[in-house]
Amino acid sequence: MSEISSENISSDVPEELKSRRIQIFFTVWVTYMIYYIGRSNISVAKPFMMEEYGISTTIFGSIGSAFFYAYAFGQFFNGFLGDKLGARRMVSLGLVVSSIFNILIGGFGQNVWLFGIFWGLNGFFQAMGWAPSVKTIANWFPPKERGKWSSRLGTSYMIGGSLAWVIAILISNTFGLSWRFVFIIPAILMAIIGVFNYINVRNAPEEAGFSTIEEESEGNVKKGESKTDEYLGFKYTLKAIFTNKTILFAAFGLFCLNMVRYGITEWLPTLIAFESTDQLTIWKIVAFPVGGAIGALTCAKISDKYLKQRRMPIISVLFGLLALSLFIYSKIPQVNLIIGVPLLTIIGFLTFGPHALLVSTIPMEFGTRKAASSATGFIDGWGYVGAAISTQIVGIILESEGGLQTAYLFWIIAALAACVILMFNWKSVPKKKEFL
Repeated sequence: MSEISSENISSDVPEELKSRRIQIFFTVWVTYMIYYIGRSNISVAKPFMMEEYGISTTIFGSIGSAFFYAYAFGQFFNGFLGDKLGARRMVSLGLVVSSIFNILIGGFGQNVWLFGIFWGLNGFFQAMGWAPSVKTIANWFPPKERGKWSSRLGTSYMIGGSLAWVIAILISNTFGLSWRFVFIIPAILMAIIGVFNYINVRNAPEEAGFSTIEEESEGNVKKGESKTDEYLGFKYTLKAIFTNKTILFAAFGLFCLNMVRYGITEWLPTLIAFESTDQLTIWKIVAFPVGGAIGALTCAKISDKYLKQRRMPIISVLFGLLALSLFIYSKIPQVNLIIGVPLLTIIGFLTFGPHALLVSTIPMEFGTRKAASSATGFIDGWGYVGAAISTQIVGIILESEGGLQTAYLFWIIAALAACVILMFNWKSVPKKKEFL
């Protein structure tokens, strides 16, 4: 994030607009980062809840799937709604309501049925965050800068996932508080940031009195009256998605990738916690999202600089390397620190590098700002169908004879499938006329 400054933004626009763009970006970035402390917290709370109430991995897999299916539906629904209503209200509302469900889980989570219902509803409101956030960045930044800023936006959920684990580990392991506070304390911060987002964000430059992106591309960048971003209708957004094969390929890629990503994030902390009570070993899990943040920043830059904005080659190659890395990681003990931490960092890099391109860069470029939220919701929705399937299947696998090794095989097959299929979209680049 250290590279972000007004110099990174095109020099042919007024300083006031440059500053406003940076403010908008950081507000969106921080807000979506905070979303994650109300969803990734469950990974650390899970072993304590399982031990206290005797919940099996199969049941927890079903509860996790309830979240992801609700999230997937929410992405499809809220993605289209985000193009119609704008991000400011949706993102703020989703964060505040999600905080309420986290508090309810902290208070009533000992009842498995209530916990499952609350966690599923939390998934739906969590889905109000990402797609509208992508649309906000697409509205504020011109096409030539979207690869750079979308990759930076992608670090928000990686740092957010890491922060969620850090907060939860501090609460439960370091300070020895009840797992209930793993939900309650983050919820308070979420509510505060939800209000902060509503106060500071505007959906598009024209809402702040600046020229639209279209007007800026024509050389008109003076502050003044501009018409509000026009919603072109449900039919337009559907056509923008289903007639663009790159968006369809991206949806399949994320479907496979989230099988791996959420298989790891949902179960790795639990597996490590059960294998070792050593504090240093438990902290090892933070390496995964940290490596992911590096991957997100690096991969967009590589595809911009060396591949002329072709995203699929680097995504496909990284999927293949991810499968190889998972195979190697499956052969070392889960508590190994010397090899495990660097390798888990690499796996994070190989997971989140393509992830950021699939859920932020590609929807902005191929959905355009007019349908960026819908395209993001569609791609991310299919990703979370994959996450739901993986979470439930892995929960069942871990209780089977094959155990963890079978789970790794499942993730490796998913990564290889995406690697092969996305090669068929290898040469895809957005058309210039579709860029805005």
